[in-house]
Amino acid sequence: MSLDRFVYYCAVTGGWAAFVAWLMAEWLFFRTGAWGASLPGIVRDTLTAAILGGVLGVGLWVVSGMTNSRWSQLVKRARLGLVGGLLGGSLGGFVGTLLYWLDAPRAIGWLIMGMGIGAAEGLYERSRRKTRNGLIGGTIGGFLGGLLFGWIAGARLEMSGRAAAFVVLGLCVGVLIGLAHVVLKEAWLTVLDGYRPGRQLILSKDMTMLGRAEHLALPFLGHADAELDPEHARILRQPNGQYLLEDQGTRIGTLVNSQPIHGPVALRDNDLIKLGTNIVRFNHRRRETHSGPSVVASGE
Repeated sequence: MSLDRFVYYCAVTGGWAAFVAWLMAEWLFFRTGAWGASLPGIVRDTLTAAILGGVLGVGLWVVSGMTNSRWSQLVKRARLGLVGGLLGGSLGGFVGTLLYWLDAPRAIGWLIMGMGIGAAEGLYERSRRKTRNGLIGGTIGGFLGGLLFGWIAGARLEMSGRAAAFVVLGLCVGVLIGLAHVVLKEAWLTVLDGYRPGRQLILSKDMTMLGRAEHLALPFLGHADAELDPEHARILRQPNGQYLLEDQGTRIGTLVNSQPIHGPVALRDNDLIKLGTNIVRFNHRRRETHSGPSVVASGE
């Protein structure tokens, strides 16, 4: 999935996930005769926010993992997103209700929910950059969506107002988290040829493995790549921000700009990595001046 589509799918998924959460909350708490209608306000609002956070977490985590289309991996991500979203939503709903009683903006509660959803994936993956970007996007999206939520829900439109408020909130959280990851990215890969070209992956971890293994974020599973190792090559981020590529001692090797590599090599913006039949372009925001074609610097 390209990064442009990633932002689009985050927005669409956020809106639809929030609509599903509204349906669940309406049936459980707000319809006539609902079993949860008699619950204390703080309990009802906390549970409503937990449902919204959980459904949003499922949707956004699945979208984030769509560079790997294996169902087993997406189901795993859905479970993790559910847990992270439930926790963030519960805390946000509880705090938001308390603040509302104190005449403070309720949007701060939705902000906390957005923070929890945005940061959960990065914390799980132990990625400081992904956690930071998710926090920024979730904070802005949660606060902006929360302000609009209060305005729309307070317009005395009853059920339709609540539905619109939920959808707008989910859309804001989804699109801002997606935008933050894309706008603040440092380095990324684009599949130009081979298995499912057009896929892009933001390099948010200190180590990214490339190969045939199904658990990888960007696997190459085509029939023409039977000679690729499950973990064929890895990209390492150095403390100075430089990225190194290293072949894992494979039989067919790894090429950079059509040259075989031996040991770790430094990657530069627009370098082309070849793994079997796949060609992947590396991009880095720290652009360097090129006087000609990139030369692979061997680590030997």
